[in-house]
Amino acid sequence: MIVKASLSTLAFLFCGVSIAIASPISLTKTNPNTVFDDGGRASLRIVNNGDPMVDQRVTAGGFRLNNGATDIVAWCVDIAHNLTLKGLYQITSVPFSNTFTFSETQKGNVKSLFETGYSGLDLKNNNQSAGFQLALWEIIYEQNGDFNVKDGSFKSTTNSEARNFANAFLANIGGSVTQSYNIDYYESLGYGRNNNKYSQNLVSVTPVPLPAAGLLLGCGLAGLYMAQRRRKNI
Repeated sequence: MIVKASLSTLAFLFCGVSIAIASPISLTKTNPNTVFDDGGRASLRIVNNGDPMVDQRVTAGGFRLNNGATDIVAWCVDIAHNLTLKGLYQITSVPFSNTFTFSETQKGNVKSLFETGYSGLDLKNNNQSAGFQLALWEIIYEQNGDFNVKDGSFKSTTNSEARNFANAFLANIGGSVTQSYNIDYYESLGYGRNNNKYSQNLVSVTPVPLPAAGLLLGCGLAGLYMAQRRRKNI
């Protein structure tokens, strides 16, 4: 989703003020029977020894949702809450005001995870999808240094294949970009009588298209190449 910001909004962003950049929206399932629709997912156990304390079995994978304008694949970045889709969400570039704020390092690692591994991810493969979700959680919740979903303050204790995929994704962080993405964080605005209950916070991405200047340059180079070939054939 492309959001146009006013000059005043941009000024606040440059000043480092945490603000949302879109109007509140409702998220709905693309398939009313399952939040995963036909996408990959796998059951596994996760343990987090930090905040929040978690030791439970979960189903991990990308959520198939609609944001009112288009279908998206969204990923959980909040193990403190269940996905209920109750209440409204806000798209923000500064996650999150309702739980804890991501550091610039966390945001950079999330972006790098998508830009180095997401374009090659088979979203219908159960263990790849679960592995990518595990890698996201590791980036957000690990407190003991190196990323490894098999050990540390955050870890998974089951499904070795999903864990292997997760660690492979994590090993590429900081590597060559295979596809650039715009990152959209979806923050739950709360629900209930006093809006004091929250659904899961999420993240989704959209590919960054090649700039028009790049397209023109590509067309120009292609034209030059064809002209050179024609001259050689004369």
